[in-house]
This record gives sequence, C-alpha cells and structure tokens, in this order.
Amino acid sequence: MNTHSSILLGIFILAAGTYLIRYSGLYLANRIQFTTAQKQIMSDSACILLFALAVLSTLFSDNQWSDSSKIIGVIISLIFAWKQYSLIMVILVAVLTTALLRYIGLP
Repeated sequence: MNTHSSILLGIFILAAGTYLIRYSGLYLANRIQFTTAQKQIMSDSACILLFALAVLSTLFSDNQWSDSSKIIGVIISLIFAWKQYSLIMVILVAVLTTALLRYIGLP
C-alpha cells in the first residue's frame, strides 16, 4: 500500500469513527436515563479533563518546560478570569502579557 492510499484510509477510518461516536450519542440519548448525580459527575470529569489539558499545555512545549513568560501570562489571565472579565479580555491579557515579557527578553 502506498503512502497516499494509507493516508486516505486513515482519514476514512477517523471520519467513520467520529460519525459513529456522534450517532451513538444521538441514539443512546433517548434510551438511557441518567440521574442528576451521574450528570454532575460527567460534567465534573469533563472539566477536570480540560483543566489537565490546559495545565499540561501551559507547563510543557513539546518535551521541554515552557518558558517563564508563557507561564506568567497564563497565571495573569487566570486572575482576570477569576475576576470574571470577558473571555476576549482574558485572551488579550494573556497574549499581550506573554508577548511583552518575551519582547523584554524574559526567558
């Protein structure tokens, strides 16, 4: 099998798997009833997964530690998010803080 056909096969398998996962959610939504506690556990687990992804992508770049300007930018944006600023403001603060720290030469 050449390279192009194996890439196309991989794309097809991923597309079919994604479609089946989405269809199973629609199909099972009317057949399974969850309690309020179970819904809360699923919601909390999704938040924990996203939080872990955010922490790992903040602390690591490829297989090395991230630079300190990126970490400081994320910490400052977390403070703005905690103070309940808008999402656009939080993103702009993170970007501008990180860019400013990198511009002045903070490693």
